[in-house]
Amino acid sequence: MLYRRFPRIPDKEISVLGFGMMRLPLKKNSDEPDYDLTKQMVKTAFDNGINYFDTAYPYHGGKSEVVLGAALKELGIREKVYVADKMPLWEVKKQEDLYRIFDEQLKRLQTDYIDFYLLHAIGAERWQQIKDLQVLSFLKQLKSSGKIKHIGFSFHDSPDAFKTIIDGFPLWEFCQVQYNYMDKEAADLIAYAAKNEIGTIVMEPLRGGLLAQPPKPILDIFAAASKPRMPAEWGLRWVWENQNVVVALSGMSVSEQMIMNIATACAGHPNSLPNAQLDTVKKASEWFNSRVKVPCTGCNYCSPCPKKIAISDIFREWNRLSLNGCLESTDHVKSTAYYDILKSDRGADQCVECRLCEGYCPQKIQIPDLLKVAHAAMQ
Repeated sequence: MLYRRFPRIPDKEISVLGFGMMRLPLKKNSDEPDYDLTKQMVKTAFDNGINYFDTAYPYHGGKSEVVLGAALKELGIREKVYVADKMPLWEVKKQEDLYRIFDEQLKRLQTDYIDFYLLHAIGAERWQQIKDLQVLSFLKQLKSSGKIKHIGFSFHDSPDAFKTIIDGFPLWEFCQVQYNYMDKEAADLIAYAAKNEIGTIVMEPLRGGLLAQPPKPILDIFAAASKPRMPAEWGLRWVWENQNVVVALSGMSVSEQMIMNIATACAGHPNSLPNAQLDTVKKASEWFNSRVKVPCTGCNYCSPCPKKIAISDIFREWNRLSLNGCLESTDHVKSTAYYDILKSDRGADQCVECRLCEGYCPQKIQIPDLLKVAHAAMQ
């Protein structure tokens, strides 16, 4: 395993691969995380050098924090790893909510401190909320008391908003942004953070798994490269090329993914890919961006929908059809998967345009509008 350091936290070595705990293995026919499988994956991660574990208050309906805390305690490794957790500001209506939620997180995690604490998915609108509720004073108080060790934020908004947030608080030590070879715009954000001596954590380095299991045209592009690599390896190595990226989070749900990503991490040096290989990734990026219909990563922040619409499933199927050239078909039924969603009354035809989902979407997707387009395309 390779390790990097945050500029403002030079005493800590962080594994370049972090275990993102948003897509844990599930119990059979259930949305509940499988604790035994998760514990085994935590052990595998730790035994192979991963020391950064990232969770959040809403992941798996609050169960991600619970299973992580239990696994670290049972394995006896809490003091040997770094736990990252996040304050869900959309749940905060008054300052008392900050203390209530944080105390609940400590209980879920079975710990009395959190190593890396983030304000979750902030942008211009929530920045104003942060100032109104004196959230930054709350963070400083937690750090001075030792309940959190380092302060950061995860971000989804415009470059101008990012700069405002970076410049607006001198105690930021790290930030977290979405960055992969399809979402390259964040390179400017990472550079601005580095200019201010703030290290970056990358989320969605494989675009919710899309880059790890690409369609055949992408496989053909990679097969033509001089260096054979699995698709996930190409994606992760591209992210680690950036020397200002400290850790890339992978939401691994099976041990095989973890083992492969750990092997890749052992070669994830910055500035290590020759130009010919970077050109290969560029070709893959151009192909993907020409075919993807909607930038949904399947994070499910938009759920549950009041009408029980399977938003991420619908967008995933729409993208799959487009990536595989199926939308050009003249057949009347283009997607049996979407037909099954419609039969279960979870289709886009159920949307009443309440737009609650848009307020939660980190990608700022105009969900009701694109659901209409997807519905028309898949019928």
